[in-house]
Amino acid sequence: MKRSLHAPFVLLGLVILFTHCNPTAQEPETEKQDSGMSQEEIRAYVEAMEDTLAMAYNQQSVELFEKFYGEGAVTYGEGREQLFGKTAIVNHFRKNVAQNEDYSYTFEYHTIDVFAENDHALETGKWVEKDSTGKELSHGFYMVLFQKQDGRYVSIRDIWNSATAEEPNEMKKELEADGLVVE
Repeated sequence: MKRSLHAPFVLLGLVILFTHCNPTAQEPETEKQDSGMSQEEIRAYVEAMEDTLAMAYNQQSVELFEKFYGEGAVTYGEGREQLFGKTAIVNHFRKNVAQNEDYSYTFEYHTIDVFAENDHALETGKWVEKDSTGKELSHGFYMVLFQKQDGRYVSIRDIWNSATAEEPNEMKKELEADGLVVE
């Protein structure tokens, strides 16, 4: 039987072709986006924005609150109509938080995921509201769509809900009994 000397070279060529010319290979997460920031930098920026929002609530600061939202923003909150535009959103905050003498709550925001592409970033997270003694009053989840405007990311859409039931939640008990609820 005569051996071909071409077979090892063809095999080596195919290995090189498939390992170095794979058009479906994923770009590493550290790759810069069109925004000029890496995924990690965008996540850090978004987390800083959430920290600013928490400080706005905790300090009842309209000035800090305004930094979070962009022009044309829309927010969808639980138990109320959606608010259209930065002015309406800020006025709602001013009336219900900043000018409310009885307001003594603190908020914490915890980012779960950030997905960024070009000049947009989508964040999912969870929030916790506590009273002045640090006791949890409620908690829930949120999603925020950020857009780069005037060189910085601002919220253009957000939606949140409360996962805290005022009465024992029978459905949650059933899900827990089935092992389907993860805290």
